[in-house]
Amino acid sequence: MRSGSTWSWARAAGIAALLGVAVGTTTGARLSAAGRAEILWDRYGVPHIFAPDREAMFYANGWAQMHAQANLLLRLYGESRGRAAEYWGAAYAGLDRWVQLNEVPDRARQWYDVQDPTFRRYVDAFAAGINDYATDHPSAGAEFRRVLPITGVDVVGHSLRAVHFGYMGSQERMEREVRAAQRGTAERTARAETTEAQELRAGSNTWTIGPSRSASGHAMLLINPHLAWGDTFYRYMEMHLVGPGYDLYGAPQIGFPTPVVGFNRKSGWGRTVNTIDTVDFFKLTTKANRYLYDGQWRAFERATKALKVRQPNGSFKEETVEVRRSVHGPVVHDRDGLTVAMRVAGLDRPRMLEQWFRMGEAETLDQFKDALRLMSVPMWHANYADAQGHLLFVFNGLIPKRSGRDYDYWNQLVPGDTSDTMWTDYLAFDELPKSIDPPSGFNQNANEPPWLATIPQIDRTKYAPYVAPTGQALPQMRTLRSLRMITEDSKISYEQLIAKKHSTRMELADKVLPDLLKAAGGRTEAARVLERWDRLTEADSRGGVLFELWVQEHLTGPGGIAAKLRVPYDPARPLESAHGLNDPDAAVAALARAADECVKRYGALDVKWGDVYRFASGNVDVPGNGGAGSSGLFRTVAFTRREGHRLYATSGETIVCAVEFGPRQQARCTLGYGNSSQPGSPHLGDQLPLMAAKALHPVWRDKQEIQKNLEWSLIVGR
Repeated sequence: MRSGSTWSWARAAGIAALLGVAVGTTTGARLSAAGRAEILWDRYGVPHIFAPDREAMFYANGWAQMHAQANLLLRLYGESRGRAAEYWGAAYAGLDRWVQLNEVPDRARQWYDVQDPTFRRYVDAFAAGINDYATDHPSAGAEFRRVLPITGVDVVGHSLRAVHFGYMGSQERMEREVRAAQRGTAERTARAETTEAQELRAGSNTWTIGPSRSASGHAMLLINPHLAWGDTFYRYMEMHLVGPGYDLYGAPQIGFPTPVVGFNRKSGWGRTVNTIDTVDFFKLTTKANRYLYDGQWRAFERATKALKVRQPNGSFKEETVEVRRSVHGPVVHDRDGLTVAMRVAGLDRPRMLEQWFRMGEAETLDQFKDALRLMSVPMWHANYADAQGHLLFVFNGLIPKRSGRDYDYWNQLVPGDTSDTMWTDYLAFDELPKSIDPPSGFNQNANEPPWLATIPQIDRTKYAPYVAPTGQALPQMRTLRSLRMITEDSKISYEQLIAKKHSTRMELADKVLPDLLKAAGGRTEAARVLERWDRLTEADSRGGVLFELWVQEHLTGPGGIAAKLRVPYDPARPLESAHGLNDPDAAVAALARAADECVKRYGALDVKWGDVYRFASGNVDVPGNGGAGSSGLFRTVAFTRREGHRLYATSGETIVCAVEFGPRQQARCTLGYGNSSQPGSPHLGDQLPLMAAKALHPVWRDKQEIQKNLEWSLIVGR
């Protein structure tokens, strides 16, 4: 059997013909008397893995990921080894230097060695599934096969690199911090606004609805993470894992052996990136290869890492990465008189993958809390619901125990010459902000600080000021839209949950458009277009494109939206405040400029939203809907790739799941960009029409249901 980049990806009958077997028969994939797992692939390319033991389940997971994601998976492992330039050339050298500077490969080996022995066997089984697939499919992975074979160390190291030095301690973040320090307060403000704008365009949502607010009396869960599209470590894969004591439908990031969001028969959780500060940058005072600390000059710890860079002719250029460590961590910047060391939370907590696995097997609130108490997943809110009707929202992660001061203080370069700013431990699980079975009957988050998770709000005065931002500033408009939709009905049905999830109504338009129209007085065609606009960003909506151009003209810049509002934000009244325009004349002038630009670009003021904003994946290119979270779109999509005057989605809606924990669980999901990244796969874009139609496909959990929607099946084992 062959797969990989040259795989024809025929449907069931065609696959059987290619294999030379009947659909459902055993392949030659490392079969033994025990440990065989059955993989049923449904018509959306979702693998349903049924395994007699957990090792076989992990093995089949690795096999399935390799089948659907071979090129991306192998490339990501090469990057996480810090050897991508050795394998594939100079374009990867900068990434390799960052990975080696932070000693990811060394720490990966350390983490692997201290895994729980049982879980380490699971990790090894996952790697074996990848390798056995590659052996049996020599074309799979194409030019990325140089990284083979994959080991358990690679599996652990990839998750370490992606989370701790991708999400958290990234090179891009370090460079922003350094630029801000070099340019002063104005740059810090601009950086904060830029970062906020990026988060508002993308971001994630999650809701849990308790029995008191559910029309059926059963708890409901909305999983809705937003990350970058394309071939990155942010990419998700939809899958169903069934083994002894385990039945989880969810999504790992590619190369992760465990889903990071999902739901079993009794419970589930969503996640959103939280405003947690897990990385500190320390400004060092140096002299003659030493640094000052508590009045003493200390020598840096030193190490060198060899780096090979493949040249176009196949030869190698060798270079050395010098690692210097202070008590804080490695020196990540030393230029123009500024020396900076970086300290990343969680490098001493190696059980991150195991924690996600245990979160997936938890069926009760207490079991889920026990999984969280491992305190090894260093970030992300966890928003949980279960069949018993319990809700739990946690500002989850590793918050360093700091010596006072507030959140803003720690979000800039801090003095590294004193132990007063040094931290070595974290707040315990019981010290984290959380909401358990709130009287409101709901928990929600759209990447804002934890205080607005429910109403009444979580009391921020009970927590140290460095835990999270105060919540006094205007939150993102997406948060206000989320709160408005979740509170506007006393009861929410399952169908309403899905409809609200896909709402394209623009909260910002509701906040400011009445003042703009009043000031414009209907005197111009632009004003009349906005007056007719439905305030939605459906594909056929006319007026939203003009409004977004006006937003760029009038509401961006210093102070952002908050500086232009007539009624300022009141954190005690989040839905009744923050509206109007404080300078109507300037707003009308900006509308004239926006109208000129709209006609110049698109030839009309009432251009359809979907003629400008598009969804594309594989060979599918369709009109889009949704938009920027900064404009209050709960249906959050960042359209940033330009082709002429068209804008294409590059991040936002990824895996979306709506679950109701009734006697018979209701569950539907969609993964917009599809469940494979392999060239030529029919599952590279086959769910995009669902996304464009704001539809979710059924989740088939029982074999009988899956068989009715079967694309193909096989048995794999070791």
